[in-house]
Amino acid sequence: MTASLKEMGRISARPDSTRPAVTGDRAQFPQLLDRSTIAVESLRTQWRTIADLGIHERMAISQLRVHGSMPMSELAARISLSRAAVTSLVDRLEAAQWVVRVADDHDRRRTVLQLLPKAVESFDRISQPFYDELAAMGSAMSDAEWRTIAGFLDRLAVLAERRSDDLRATAMERSLS
Repeated sequence: MTASLKEMGRISARPDSTRPAVTGDRAQFPQLLDRSTIAVESLRTQWRTIADLGIHERMAISQLRVHGSMPMSELAARISLSRAAVTSLVDRLEAAQWVVRVADDHDRRRTVLQLLPKAVESFDRISQPFYDELAAMGSAMSDAEWRTIAGFLDRLAVLAERRSDDLRATAMERSLS
């Protein structure tokens, strides 16, 4: 087992906090990202609890909020569920009036999922205080800082999506063998 960055002396706890101090040591980058991811996932878990949603329901709603309407097959791929599981998931979300199936504008033979206004309003009510604070943080940054952060977050998303796609493809290959 490898030693943590704290144990290796690369980070030190602040006297007034259990959080590690950010240093110039780029080796702490994965740990900082993990801490941020854990904190955001904890926050999203609280949002999910308040909205009375399961993890897959929240993931589906988040995907539709970020990427817009999409076919069920695309949602299945994005949240790594079988088509049968997504059909059941969408049935639950439809019954709770979070989503609706509508005819695809480009191909009337297939349907796409759309969020209903209730979903957007519910999530906005729960998440808006956090997003307001994020917007304030962004507003306080210089243009150069903002470009650096925005560029990093974009590259991080591309990297994570690519690695997720790679792992999904590997899992599908394993299931076929």
